[in-house]
Amino acid sequence: MRETSFIQQNEKKWKALEETLEGDQQDPGKLYDLFIQVTDDLSHARTFYPNRSVRVYLNSLAQRLFFNIYKNKESKRSRFTAFWLDDLPRLMYDARKELLLSFLVFSVAVAIGMLSSAAAPDFVQAMLGEDYVRMTQENIASGDPMAVYKERGEFNMFLGITLNNIMVSFYTFAMGLFYGIGTLGILLRNGIMLGAFQYFFIEHGLFRESFLAVWLHGAFELSSIVIAGAAGLTMGRGLAFPGTLSRMRSFQMAARRGVSMMMGVVPLFIIAGFTESYLTRHTGAPDVLRGAFIFLCLGFVLFYFVLYPRWKAKRGFSHLEPHRLTPGGAKNIGFSSVKNTGALFTDTFLFFRENFKPIALASGAGAAIYCAGAFGAANASAVKLFSFPEGLFGTFSVLHRFFVNEHHPWLLPFTALALAVTAFTVQILMDKASNPGSGERRRWPDIVWSFSKTLAVVLLLNIVIITLEWYTPLMMFFTFPLLFLWMQTMLTERTGFMQGAGRTILLSGGVYFQMLGLFFTLVLCGTLFFLLLDTGILWFLLDAFSMNFFFSEENGTLFSTVLATFISMFVLLLIFGLWATGLGLQYFSNLEVHEATFLKERIKNIHVQRRIRGLERE
Repeated sequence: MRETSFIQQNEKKWKALEETLEGDQQDPGKLYDLFIQVTDDLSHARTFYPNRSVRVYLNSLAQRLFFNIYKNKESKRSRFTAFWLDDLPRLMYDARKELLLSFLVFSVAVAIGMLSSAAAPDFVQAMLGEDYVRMTQENIASGDPMAVYKERGEFNMFLGITLNNIMVSFYTFAMGLFYGIGTLGILLRNGIMLGAFQYFFIEHGLFRESFLAVWLHGAFELSSIVIAGAAGLTMGRGLAFPGTLSRMRSFQMAARRGVSMMMGVVPLFIIAGFTESYLTRHTGAPDVLRGAFIFLCLGFVLFYFVLYPRWKAKRGFSHLEPHRLTPGGAKNIGFSSVKNTGALFTDTFLFFRENFKPIALASGAGAAIYCAGAFGAANASAVKLFSFPEGLFGTFSVLHRFFVNEHHPWLLPFTALALAVTAFTVQILMDKASNPGSGERRRWPDIVWSFSKTLAVVLLLNIVIITLEWYTPLMMFFTFPLLFLWMQTMLTERTGFMQGAGRTILLSGGVYFQMLGLFFTLVLCGTLFFLLLDTGILWFLLDAFSMNFFFSEENGTLFSTVLATFISMFVLLLIFGLWATGLGLQYFSNLEVHEATFLKERIKNIHVQRRIRGLERE
């Protein structure tokens, strides 16, 4: 049979198969029958058309079918179970040395805190703060030393404590970027504070009460910090000791393992926050009951994160295969296929890394525009406009002042302009990458019109942010993915506002929750990246400038404030560019899901034939 006849005979069947694969509802039995038919066609093509494109096409089709039947045969529930029963224990077993080091450093730090408090009476105030010590002394005098856990409502306290626990632990993990030294420093600091806190109550004869109250929630909370330290040391070890791999490749693999470990302790954060908010306040509960709960929690942590991984290692991990080296060469970003959240997340950072220079330049220009508008048109001094407290979450706590500032009522246009410059740069770069052979150059009127559309959408983003209410994070989470998709749609398809909005609603259908998952992951990464400013990097840069340039006290304060604002805004714009990159790539995946443009083109090109002296070629 000639190749053209073979294609014409099976073309409808292959198109139907492609439609079945793209559908949301897939019958496993039907997929299996189609797989048998495709493998038969592939065997025929390998025999009679070994060097033809139809063989390549059928091979690709068979691979996709195989993946859908066998790779995804496990339900979401079974994959969820496999993570907790195999994946996470395997990671904890591989990181057993880092876990032991994290525990020892934290324990030694607790001992240092207790001994230092015993040797120097003022040490407790230095570590815990004079206000906290004074408040606790007043509570002790009133007969309720643990009154601090009863001051707020249960639910509000639960949300605040859980968020704080998550941020502290992820901060401990992120500090592993400094070759693990930063993680060790955080463990030392938290351990010394715990030791000083515990000795303070021992000194007042309240060890039993403080132990039962603090460790009721601290069993999970402090264990989470130790495990986060192990994750940070794992990442730092991959960066410091790459072995035979390149340093970047080793770091990528170690960071991936560390992130998986951090995902495994999220339930501990939540349980610890719930316990501290709802249970710790009941100090009148029987001591036996509270003690039993503490040792039950500690026993669970010891069993699941230490003993169970060792037991699984002896029996063999059934689900997670041994670590294998993945290709470390350059990877091309595809704009013509349907991708899951993991693939989009990977492509986001790949695109961002390849285009980091123009994105960084755009972010720097946006930060300069923002600083010029913020300080040049303000009615107050620079220090009143922006103040950056030192310490954990210091810069993060004043982030809202970049959008809403009582000393600058016209700050919003400058913020929107700075964000739009970065977002538009990302969109232009993505448009060029997705159409490398077009050769079309945009004219200035088209550029101005496209930028105005980007600026308009960014203004909507800012309007959501400046509400500054309890529901603002929810509004951001549910609307930002759609607004980013709207920006990319209008620029790529050269449409107007209303037509672009209609296309956005169409393209987000059926994949909206995937967009939310990608955006949530990118927000988490961006938050960790922004928190690096509070590791001392920002103040180190400010000190470096002040040591090399002579300023008067007034000018030095002004310069430090402007520089701190520029650096913070620059980092914020980089994070915004990362979000625009991820949701921009989501557009191309959504486009293929709903319209299958490239898929139809591939099927169509199978018919293209050329004859050269009696020979046929695709």
